[in-house]
Amino acid sequence: MAATTKCPTCGADSTTSDYCDTCGAPLTATPAPVVAAAPTPAAAVCPNCGAARSPDDAFCEGCGLDFATGQMPVAAPSPAAATSGIPSGWSAMIEADRAFFDSNEADGATAITFPDGLASREVALTGDEVVIGRRSEAKGFFPGIDLSAPVADPGVSHRHAALRRQADGTWALVDEMSTNGTWLNGSDKPVDHGVLTALRDGDRISVGSFTTITIVKAP
Repeated sequence: MAATTKCPTCGADSTTSDYCDTCGAPLTATPAPVVAAAPTPAAAVCPNCGAARSPDDAFCEGCGLDFATGQMPVAAPSPAAATSGIPSGWSAMIEADRAFFDSNEADGATAITFPDGLASREVALTGDEVVIGRRSEAKGFFPGIDLSAPVADPGVSHRHAALRRQADGTWALVDEMSTNGTWLNGSDKPVDHGVLTALRDGDRISVGSFTTITIVKAP
């Protein structure tokens, strides 16, 4: 028996293999043309930080870049920067204190000449912290209350103590691990290292060999 091919169109058995000898339909299906898939567009990203973005985005959700202008957002100043250099209404009166000097001499301190005639001076308290100490030109360190001039107090550490502004606008004192201690209002004991001590108008801080700093609030 001759080989036959079933026609996919009419179902007849055809003795030919190319076209059906009953209905004439082609017996071999023509493959469908292959249609190339359209290329997928590359995902849009921020040119600054690489974060994904959509066509409707005006700003990058990652870094805040303005896509229209190419400008980065301007950061708001930190609280410390915002108050830097602004007077707080408080000041520090610095003087050579003979009574404090004499008490140090009585305790056996190294002989130091008291700076007779040294005028007192006033330093406005600004910013969030004012350091009490002695400047170091070599290290580029310049404390807000510099006790290396006009007459150096040799008993003061380079970073001796600090005055820190509190949330309510008052100030507090902290000893910064000084060598000779920090004394408040003539106490028999120095303040504890690293512990904030609240200050009031008129409080007297004694440091070094002869320096007393009086905290004054403007009326």
